[in-house]
Amino acid sequence: MKECCRKYLTEQFGDDTEVVDAIYAEYVSSIGAKMAEADAALAAGAWDVLDRAAHTVKGNALAAGDQQMADAAIALRNVAKLQERDQAERLIADLKAFAEQL
Repeated sequence: MKECCRKYLTEQFGDDTEVVDAIYAEYVSSIGAKMAEADAALAAGAWDVLDRAAHTVKGNALAAGDQQMADAAIALRNVAKLQERDQAERLIADLKAFAEQL
């Protein structure tokens, strides 16, 4: 478990490791699904879908205490609104790299 997430979730839920582990597992699972959605949206030029996927990643990251992932997702939302393909590709790659650390 990523240390920032462990710290945040433990602050929120105390020593209830079952809850902490369940929330983190759901977070990790959701990120994989949303990265696939982001790839498909970018390939299709579906900027609104990309924005929604990034929005979900941001929310899930914040709920798990992963500020690094949340910040990248916020940047991706901004890029999606501006329809900047090159920057979107870079940010999706960053998000995938962060996801590998989970």
